[in-house]
Amino acid sequence: MEGAKFPAMLREHWHLIPLAIGILLLLGAILNWNWLCDPTGKPESHRYSRGSRRAIFFLLGIVLIVSSLWRCLLTL
Repeated sequence: MEGAKFPAMLREHWHLIPLAIGILLLLGAILNWNWLCDPTGKPESHRYSRGSRRAIFFLLGIVLIVSSLWRCLLTL
């Protein structure tokens, strides 16, 4: 019975997942984490530099955080 509580909670508060991912992307872009921003060895590494990837992940993190908080405010 305890195992059924987690999926129910997840269905009820699903907007917290994009919030967590947005915070992770935002921190990764600010702190310049290698696993997130390093373009070497990727198939499209010539298209975006490390700085461009940091900017993209920063903006994506902001969008995810704002949309998740917006959804949280709408459910109140």
